[in-house]
Amino acid sequence: MAEVPVTINGVAYPKNKKDPPFAVTIVGSAWVTGLGVGGGPMPGGPGGGEHPAHPIELPPGEPPIDIPPPDVIPDPPTQGKPPPPEGGWGWHPEYGWGYFPGPGQAGPKRR
Repeated sequence: MAEVPVTINGVAYPKNKKDPPFAVTIVGSAWVTGLGVGGGPMPGGPGGGEHPAHPIELPPGEPPIDIPPPDVIPDPPTQGKPPPPEGGWGWHPEYGWGYFPGPGQAGPKRR
């Protein structure tokens, strides 16, 4: 069964309701009951042995997934994306994303 170490920081609230809440730190392991490797052990077992061919081959009859190679994916755009006229999100190459309220929508609070 697979497990992972966990640490939980929180507050415990006693069920008797007469004692006050108190801070707790719980350290242990978490796992999903019944979770395991489906179909038996992996070929080669731990520490090497057989491994899938590279790139991993699809079963016969399945179409390949069309994903462009990393060098084809474009860089972030150099031009901004203006927000819609009714208000919404816009992008500026220097400042990033921002929300711009539309006419009649609430804006930033004034001091």
